[in-house]
Amino acid sequence: MRTLILITANLILGICTTMAQTTETSSSKSSSEFSITYDTDSPNKKYYRSFTVLDMDDDYRIKVRFMKSLKSNVKSYLIDQFGEEKMKIKDGTFLWAEMVDEEEMYEIKLKGNKLRINVSKELASDKLIKRFKQVGEELKKITSKSEEI
Repeated sequence: MRTLILITANLILGICTTMAQTTETSSSKSSSEFSITYDTDSPNKKYYRSFTVLDMDDDYRIKVRFMKSLKSNVKSYLIDQFGEEKMKIKDGTFLWAEMVDEEEMYEIKLKGNKLRINVSKELASDKLIKRFKQVGEELKKITSKSEEI
């Protein structure tokens, strides 16, 4: 029952926020956000995920917060996609980055159960941007899996 009330309240707030935004900006910006929280009376059964995509004129960004139990799945997928040889590890943070003319073309940062991907549309090719969009769709599937609830 509590879950139903939370989902309904989030839906109403989301609709009100969407309708309240009437100002125009000079840069086009589209984003999508998806967040699920599942909680039962048992403290051991909890599922959550927050997934945000920001597709702006100059940048493409993905921000994900997921269950800690899914970190190994996310890390394995990123290693498969971007390679272990390009991965840097510092203080428990996994980082993949590529530079072009001393400017950052993309950065992927996995720290704990949080993932951030930033891609410069000015430096990246259309093919690379399309690849990151596909990576985002796959990450959405990977992080939507929950433990036995």
